[in-house]
Amino acid sequence: MPEHGRSVLRIGSYGVAVDSLDRLIARHGVTAVKLPAGGGSAVRWALRQATLRALAAPPRVAARWRDVELLGTDDGPYTLVFRGEVARFAETVLRGDISLSVTTGAGRVTAHAVLTRGGGPARPSHEETEVCR
Repeated sequence: MPEHGRSVLRIGSYGVAVDSLDRLIARHGVTAVKLPAGGGSAVRWALRQATLRALAAPPRVAARWRDVELLGTDDGPYTLVFRGEVARFAETVLRGDISLSVTTGAGRVTAHAVLTRGGGPARPSHEETEVCR
């Protein structure tokens, strides 16, 4: 089988108005969206949602967004940790890396997650999958 090298498989994007997320957190608390308090909440929310879109997660999996955690500081770099059903789904579609990028400005955060094809075999199945970026 020919080696195709690294190529883009899927791109997920998500944009959020910072004040909308701040209102949601004010109403329901940071535990409602499983985010740390502070200015990076919108960034983390957007990255999590962009990642689920890049995975092309079906609704039953995308609804488990709490199974996606971002480790690291608000300024990055981030490590994605998938748990539970999201981890099991990610194992079936990940064949490389996930690259994350964020653009902020004018009260809006836009995040992009890019899945790339790797040259190695599929990852073994576990209850938790960690992707450093």
